[in-house]
Amino acid sequence: MSQTNDMPQTELITFGAVHLNVTNLQQSLEFWQKIGGLQIRNLKINSAEIGTHQKTLVVLHQEAKMPFQTGFSGLYHFAIHVADEKEFAKIVFNLLSEKYPFSPVDHVMSKSVYLKDPDGINIEFALETPERFKKVIASEGLMIEDSDGNKRPVSGLLSVNQLLQELPPNSEKLELSENTKIGHFHFYAKNIEQTNLFYQNIGFRQFNHLSEYLYADLGAGGFYQHRIALNSWHGFNKPLAPAHSAGLRHFELVYHNNSLLNEALSSCNFSKDSENYLVDPTGNKISLTTS
Repeated sequence: MSQTNDMPQTELITFGAVHLNVTNLQQSLEFWQKIGGLQIRNLKINSAEIGTHQKTLVVLHQEAKMPFQTGFSGLYHFAIHVADEKEFAKIVFNLLSEKYPFSPVDHVMSKSVYLKDPDGINIEFALETPERFKKVIASEGLMIEDSDGNKRPVSGLLSVNQLLQELPPNSEKLELSENTKIGHFHFYAKNIEQTNLFYQNIGFRQFNHLSEYLYADLGAGGFYQHRIALNSWHGFNKPLAPAHSAGLRHFELVYHNNSLLNEALSSCNFSKDSENYLVDPTGNKISLTTS
């Protein structure tokens, strides 16, 4: 599916902070400071807000009793999107310098590195490159046609050496800029159709819906449309991970249009938990706010 012309050029919905349950707060803080380039913004006994100097991106809660558990529905990964290629190169250089394991991937519409935190939570650092993307081709095996007309893998190998040519001279300690943001979430869905419809009902717009590949994703305006992604590659109707395991606690959606938020809240019968979070059909908890 190619990008549609009726998408607004500004984001209608963005992400606030992502809240994670972790087993060891100090260990997680060391990871995010040393490996992720984030700063401590607010520190309590069993929780911490981290991000840039002026913006919280991740909130850590020391409430997990066991590491991240695989084979369940829920979080596949979440992504921190960086400002530009130079900053992305600094992240890769930092990972190499720290000898921290990661996977470099070229998705055409983004460049990404994947890694795990100390609890095994999957994290992506990404650079948005929608100008390189033309459309997804699903008729002859899943491929992407780039803006030059070339057919490329959906998840190709990212050239680290080429990327490092963008590294600024005399690069100092990694510290992410204020333009850094939570850029997308990718979930293992219990039921893709139900979860996909849920996110449409709260304001997201369909980008790709590839039932034969057990995959769908949605955007929220702007040129980069991969904001919520869903798959059932882990199996159908799998439960959430056991309580008290490390992983996603909840995440925040920020609506930049009050009428869109009101429309989202009135569009269907939402499931709410005892803490008054919205709960998607997979079981992910969501807090909705306005800018």
